Amino acid sequence: MRKTFSGLGVIAALVMATAAATASPVVKCTVNGSVVFQQSPCPPTGAIQRPTVEELNARAKKRRAATAASAARKADPGTSYTFSPYRCDGRTRCSQMKSCAEAKYFLDNCPGAQMDGDHNGIPCEKQWCTP
Repeated sequence: MRKTFSGLGVIAALVMATAAATASPVVKCTVNGSVVFQQSPCPPTGAIQRPTVEELNARAKKRRAATAASAARKADPGTSYTFSPYRCDGRTRCSQMKSCAEAKYFLDNCPGAQMDGDHNGIPCEKQWCTP
């Protein structure tokens, strides 16, 4: 007689070995005061605090600033950049400014600024930057 089942024994052994090799480790967790054994990671303990809208917006703003800074450094790695809430938009006079800081930014960074009549480096001395 021929042995026809010998191939099935080898296949069964391979299936068992594969199942043992791919089995996830068992994790011991405490859920609702009772011990549970499971194959997935334990759930976090304690209350999960959801971030507020303000926190999410602040994180997004930081990410955008970091991305812009990274892009600026890649474009010109030898230059140091300082980011400001102000942008050159064509305003050139003190009457168009809203603060001393804004006037200083425009005087230092924007072409055609007419805000320092006595050329002492202090813009808008009568309106915003009083000494």
